[in-house]
Amino acid sequence: MSSSLYLVETRARRDYVCPACDGRIPRGARHFRHDPHPRARVFRGEPTTHWCRNCIMSSLDDPNNHVAGRFRISAVRVTRHRQVGVESQLPLFNPLTIQLIGIGQLLSQAISKEPTLIHRLTPNELEELICDRLSAMNFEPRRTGAINRKDGGVDIVFWPRQNSAFPFLGAAQVRHHSDSKVKEGPPSVRDFAGVIAGHPFNVGLLITNTSFSPDAEWFAREHAKLIRLRDFSDIRRWLWNNFDDEAEWREIPNEIELCPGVVLKIR
Repeated sequence: MSSSLYLVETRARRDYVCPACDGRIPRGARHFRHDPHPRARVFRGEPTTHWCRNCIMSSLDDPNNHVAGRFRISAVRVTRHRQVGVESQLPLFNPLTIQLIGIGQLLSQAISKEPTLIHRLTPNELEELICDRLSAMNFEPRRTGAINRKDGGVDIVFWPRQNSAFPFLGAAQVRHHSDSKVKEGPPSVRDFAGVIAGHPFNVGLLITNTSFSPDAEWFAREHAKLIRLRDFSDIRRWLWNNFDDEAEWREIPNEIELCPGVVLKIR
């Protein structure tokens, strides 16, 4: 028999006691919080628990991402396996087994089954979801910081995970809306284009969980060549691991006129 806890790293709102070592977690300290499913709270009486960083991190073999210098994810799965003692026939419990999982991965699995849930995500969860999809595309994404902190107009920076003959640096801005009917307008495209132009980025992704207005699409097409607009329909496709759809080529023209009379066909 096994049970799983899904822990999110956060700061303590008050003093807590770690259930693993009975150590004190002071208010304001970084720690891991487990929030049971609402049905587990009602039917099984499972409470919210708080785990100290020492117990969790000491159980991990190699939690750091040496490439990005950070944690790849912000959650862990803790599993306690139950065995029966041979002599005493009493239930014995092995030490906790901890497996890294991604919050973005959990969100991707849930939203792929019910895409409309994407409008119920928080801005922070939406960024985690986009990071998970960029990682699935074989990019190394790095969030620039928390939602409420200054980020210079860039939410995520990403680059190819594997060595490439032509490496590039990309930036993404994620626009969150709770109302699916809200359209992202041209001001956000203009502002993001200015951010991309002022930094050594080679491509910019402006992503929204709704859609873009015709004016925003026109501005990106005519005046912001490095900007790629990706909306709810694109995110749905990404959730199905469909990254090479024809729609991903929509910014690439079929042909280019290099000079009068010289036309090069691309596709």
